[in-house]
Amino acid sequence: MSEHDAFEALKRHAIEENERAYGREARARHGDDAVDAANERLASLSRDEWDEKGQLERAIREQLRVAMATGDPAGEPARELARMHARWIALHWGEGRYSREAHRGLAQMYLADERFRAYYDTAAGEGATEFLLAALESYLA
Repeated sequence: MSEHDAFEALKRHAIEENERAYGREARARHGDDAVDAANERLASLSRDEWDEKGQLERAIREQLRVAMATGDPAGEPARELARMHARWIALHWGEGRYSREAHRGLAQMYLADERFRAYYDTAAGEGATEFLLAALESYLA
């Protein structure tokens, strides 16, 4: 298998796994068009964009820890966290589909969904999800 074919298989596998785990729920909440567009966006990512997405995800978790240590969801470390998160969302949704309002709605959903809360609180400590939401709300206001 060529490197290109292996990369395409990796993306297909990631999309299929996400569909199995969250597809039904995402389609019920956001509609088929939105989920299909997000899947198409992920499938179209270049190797550099795919790598950036993974690096950015790791950097967001680290920046969340840094920003939380300041205790200020409106401070510069929190603003950098929010900028990073916006870029990460735009990579998933596509530059033309990203909006501040949709990003704000997604962030508010983080508190309501234990899976998101567990993801961020495990990555950066208890209260991380609340801090992330406060940082995003400050940045996106």
